[in-house]
Amino acid sequence: MKKLNILACSLMVAGCLNFASNAFAETPDTMTMVRFGEKETLTLKKYDNDGNKRFEIQRDGCCIAQPQQDSNLLAFKVFADANTYCGKIRNNLPKSVWHKNVNRYNSDGENPTNIVETYASTDSVLEMGIYNDFVNMAYIRTRNKEVIKAATGYELIGMSPDNVESIFGAYQTDVECDTPFIVYDFYIDGGSYNSMRMLLEDGVVAEVSLRNDAPGECEQETGERAYYDGELPEGWYTHGKVTSINLNVRKEPKTGEVIAKIGTEHPEFLYAETHDTGEEYKWVKIITKYDKGQPVEGWVYAKYISPSFKTSNFREGLLNSFEYFAYLPSVLPEANTRNEINTKDSNIIMVNRTWTDKGLTIDFLLNKNGGQMTFASCELTNNTYAFAGLRVGNGIDVLNKFNKNADKAGFELEKGCKILDDNTITWVNKENETYDGFNHRIEIVTKSGIISKIKISNMPE
Repeated sequence: MKKLNILACSLMVAGCLNFASNAFAETPDTMTMVRFGEKETLTLKKYDNDGNKRFEIQRDGCCIAQPQQDSNLLAFKVFADANTYCGKIRNNLPKSVWHKNVNRYNSDGENPTNIVETYASTDSVLEMGIYNDFVNMAYIRTRNKEVIKAATGYELIGMSPDNVESIFGAYQTDVECDTPFIVYDFYIDGGSYNSMRMLLEDGVVAEVSLRNDAPGECEQETGERAYYDGELPEGWYTHGKVTSINLNVRKEPKTGEVIAKIGTEHPEFLYAETHDTGEEYKWVKIITKYDKGQPVEGWVYAKYISPSFKTSNFREGLLNSFEYFAYLPSVLPEANTRNEINTKDSNIIMVNRTWTDKGLTIDFLLNKNGGQMTFASCELTNNTYAFAGLRVGNGIDVLNKFNKNADKAGFELEKGCKILDDNTITWVNKENETYDGFNHRIEIVTKSGIISKIKISNMPE
């Protein structure tokens, strides 16, 4: 990718600000714009703010925008209408392309049930804030011409900076890690900060993002919640639910022996692996949880489960991979060895179980008083089982991709740790965050260019 250096960007900024100053004096008092075949007249009220010339953009006598710059008037209108057009996108999203994630959060006593809906596809993320049924565009990022045109009225993707300037007027520039951006930012509707950023690759716009930091008491965080780069990687587990009363679980996909029938006694399960037999739906390998019935692992037809596709929540996907090994012993034959080890707490013992032929060792913590077993750790020494898609025998090159996905899931390399051969590489929960009162660690041992051991731990605080 061709890079714009910082000096060049600085000169562009200076030129843009000059242009803006001249444009201010020449700008008319009203401006008529046509978007989506509709005409709209905006009033441009000029004023001086401590020597800084500013616009107030008015619609029907009400202020709808206060710019940071003087020339990007059309950008203001894009944001003024963004709620309407992003709402239309939300209401017409094809389920086969977009995946939905809902995050509920509380703000104050008057608005206790706010929602952020995230819609994500392989090239786009759209977030809508919903407050008492009012839908507000919070964030959109896309590399798709059709999506950005639906939101702004312009394709933008593939345009040169000159093309963009001819539409929106002078812009600012920004550089992050040697990557150049075209930037328009301003305040709108009484105080929310808005920005439109266009990432440049090879001299043209490759990605556009719109961000609306709404004012008020909701304190929503936008944009970073999605963590989406397509489907979850193979081997990352998703929660599912049975939608059939009497669903066959088979030893193998499609024609395998029926080993169990499940329904309401197993309302939830985990799955990662799928198999396409050319039918309308795929076959899915599931493992059921500790519900009313005996846990079971096998293949089911995806028509009778929900969801029948993988979700895009990386954090849940990785944590579910820990959870899988908590349920796995319940569907395995007896372990080759079983040892009980005392711990510092006299009421708790460590139960160590090893399946030698499967290269699998799992430790549980057993409370002597209540008899409750809690998953503590798992060690894999051959390729029978995978953790989050990683198997013993994989080349260490796969760890670089895993590292990026782990970061989206809220895990990071332990301080000072690097992905190297003949090394123990450790990932920990960022900022020592806990999940249901447990600390999670992932340890990968590399030797002679391959993964030789995988160990995960799920120890209580």
